[in-house]
Amino acid sequence: MKSVVMTGGGGFIGSHLATYLTGLGYDVFAVITPGSHSRERLAGLDRVHIVEGELSEYKTLIPALPEYPLAFFHFAWTGVRPECRNDFSVQMQNVELSVNAVKLASAIKAQKFVFPGSTMEYVYYGKPLDQNAVPSPLNAYGVAKISARYACSVLCREMDLAFVYVVISSIYSEDRNDNNVIYYTISRLLRREKPSLTRLEQLWDYIHIDDVTRGLLLIAEKGRDQAFYALGHGDNWPLSNYIIVIRDLIDPSLPLGVGEVPYVGSRLPCSCVNLTPLYEDTGFVPEISFEDGIARVINIMKQRE
Repeated sequence: MKSVVMTGGGGFIGSHLATYLTGLGYDVFAVITPGSHSRERLAGLDRVHIVEGELSEYKTLIPALPEYPLAFFHFAWTGVRPECRNDFSVQMQNVELSVNAVKLASAIKAQKFVFPGSTMEYVYYGKPLDQNAVPSPLNAYGVAKISARYACSVLCREMDLAFVYVVISSIYSEDRNDNNVIYYTISRLLRREKPSLTRLEQLWDYIHIDDVTRGLLLIAEKGRDQAFYALGHGDNWPLSNYIIVIRDLIDPSLPLGVGEVPYVGSRLPCSCVNLTPLYEDTGFVPEISFEDGIARVINIMKQRE
């Protein structure tokens, strides 16, 4: 039996990965907090096994999980809502829970522990992210993520469990409508309204969720122990380029309010990635261009307007 285990399987990335993996014949064991509504995202998926329990009592989960799964993906995180991201009392709980996830992965003899991060933990690094990236967290959420990364890395080494850290750039999808600049711009333009924007000079990278799931499987299969991978599309364009692509797909004659909104602060954030290590170790190459992927999003949002 081909299997993986994941915490946070009912979340956005976890549920998409579960859908992808079950379609390839994997059994997915999703560890979910009792009573969580996140199980709804996994409803109806064959080969998904819901395992209810708390990581704080990880030993009780062992009998329900398979031995020697290909990978243990740790997506679960408490306090992801914006109002909780600077609450240290909430965020630092995640470090201990992440350590318990490593202990659980070791107990079931997982072949690899995959810990995801985001480019937001390196927002002022200023260069494409790779193993040399210097963390620059903006809030308690970022501090806890970085802390959990190093704690899990050290514990995996002690337990002789392969550890892979993967930083994922900004994700977009047809079934996601975040409060960010691309979805704001699409919504305004579909209503024939001009979006008000900054100069959008910061370098950014967007990746479609289908490329994320492919990349995560390749990392589970081929990723090196203690590797740092950046998973994205690798365009690393100024944000304005993405907005122009969106406008031109909807209607090239529509105006854009680029530069109408002043920047907040003196430093521009950056969210771009170096895909070379990931390609060299796993062969990952993104398949969905921003133009094709965002066209799908636009078509779905047209139906909602």
